[in-house]
Amino acid sequence: MDARTDPGLDRARERFLGDGTVDERGVVRPEIVLSWERSRRAGVDADHLALPYDPDLDFEGSLVHCARPVLDDLTERLSGMAVAVVLSDGEGNVLDRRVGEGELRRRLDAISLAPGFSYAEEFAGTNGVGTALEGSAHAMVIGAEHFTDRLRSFACAGAPVYRPGGSLAGVLDVTCLAAEANDLMRFLARQTAKDIEEVLRERGSAGARAVMAAFRSACVRARGPVLALAEDFVIANRAAHETLDPEDRDVVARHAAEHRRGGPGEERVLLADGPVRLLFTPSPAHRPSGVVVEVVRSTSTLRLAGSGGGTGGIPSRGPAAAPPARPLVGLAGTSRSWRSTSAALRAAAGAVRSTLVLGETGVGKAAAVRAAHREVRPAARHVVVDGEVATAAEELATLPVELGTDPATVVVRRVEALDGRGAAALAQLLDAAAPDMWVAALVTGDELGEGRAVHEVLGRFAGSLAIEPLRRRPEDVGPLVEALLARLAPGRRVRCTPEAMALLGGARWPGNVAQVEDVLRRALVARPAGDIGAGDLPAEVAVHGTRRRLTPLEAAERDLIVGALIEARGNRVKAASALGMGRATLYRRLRAFGLTDVGR
Repeated sequence: MDARTDPGLDRARERFLGDGTVDERGVVRPEIVLSWERSRRAGVDADHLALPYDPDLDFEGSLVHCARPVLDDLTERLSGMAVAVVLSDGEGNVLDRRVGEGELRRRLDAISLAPGFSYAEEFAGTNGVGTALEGSAHAMVIGAEHFTDRLRSFACAGAPVYRPGGSLAGVLDVTCLAAEANDLMRFLARQTAKDIEEVLRERGSAGARAVMAAFRSACVRARGPVLALAEDFVIANRAAHETLDPEDRDVVARHAAEHRRGGPGEERVLLADGPVRLLFTPSPAHRPSGVVVEVVRSTSTLRLAGSGGGTGGIPSRGPAAAPPARPLVGLAGTSRSWRSTSAALRAAAGAVRSTLVLGETGVGKAAAVRAAHREVRPAARHVVVDGEVATAAEELATLPVELGTDPATVVVRRVEALDGRGAAALAQLLDAAAPDMWVAALVTGDELGEGRAVHEVLGRFAGSLAIEPLRRRPEDVGPLVEALLARLAPGRRVRCTPEAMALLGGARWPGNVAQVEDVLRRALVARPAGDIGAGDLPAEVAVHGTRRRLTPLEAAERDLIVGALIEARGNRVKAASALGMGRATLYRRLRAFGLTDVGR
């Protein structure tokens, strides 16, 4: 007896809805029982069907574009039959529906199986779309196998659709009335999914070929290491394998992932044997599928991180950074990058060499300079001038007289904000600085463009260094969390549970150390006593909603989106504008990455 008429299945479903148990052995398939259990845990109401609707889904994206000719052909072959073909994205949102028979269309409209509605299992319970997504496998659901009562009159067969790299693109679902269900539905769903995958593969191969061609071209003209990163592969030339250790190649690949979606750019990073410049060339130019990166060993110029090539070079007259040593006293972190930065700052402070310190917002530039000052120059005065305040020019102009020949460390924060008078005062300070005055200027991210008044002054600094963002030194997260908890809750012996620590260690931290501190502060409020658990962490850390591991490119995209939202204090319109994308596109990416309350 099949699922359309088996009374034992009805009894099993009713019992499960009552007490959560299934005792009808052999009646309910194991995969259906697992789906019922997931639906129950998700709080799906078996008596009502209330599905979220989103009019801003990517109805014209690459998946729909590639699937369209396949669906057109299938629709023509099914003409006159009471069968519907449905395409969803990787989150269960319906993107396209093809149904020819009028009565079936009316009934599908009544259950909201239509473009814009979500058939994820967490909303609709057991069904062909959501269950195929959860199991990452073909799913056939007939009649009473549905968790929700309103779907019991239907049968649906769902088949996952995968991109060439193996990531889940969506689900192809074939739906009809339960009384008309047959094994042909499984075959149609699987075959159509394979046909869509073939189109995705063909179009993806064209992009991969363009990346490979750009890689080969770069290898011909470049003398040093060259890497190429696409959705499905990372490749490197012989020079990269011979001169870069695996950790350095990973660092270069992570930087490349962040430049994949932009135009050509340049960035400076610190590798094991010193600073290098990374030259990025997305390919193909009109719609990048990957990026080629050339590694140029040079200490003569510096580009600001993330500047996209629009910021002029800054001469560096100082020696290369010292080899990795111990971290700065009082600051958490054990990574090689952090130890190299510590050594470079320690050397600059000891030599009283004017220094530009670059890094993203919240990375800890001021704290690092202050730690170097305390360790190397504890007897010297520590003076801070903020380039954003209206009196910055006057403060800088009076410092040579005020400090005289006394040992001093002068830190100019947000130097990019100095106006013309402030820039002139900084230049005069550098020229008139006493032999024992260490001047350190802090530059945030890519905010220093050619048009800034202070730009011409930067060449007067003796050297520069960049503090790596926290996402590129994940091994520092653990020590940092421990140190911050000790400072934020000095009278409380609190730790993070292993589950919470796993989330913290796996987060991208676009807001860097400042974001970690903010997250821990909120977690301490949520958990006033005892250890911090995974459920106590804010939404931007406990990212949910993705059913697969993100690719490096997707992780970099999520990182950029979270950073923009934090900067915009959760304002989606401002964040979309800053990212250069439409609001609807931003909403789609937020859903894809499971981001809800970031920045708010």
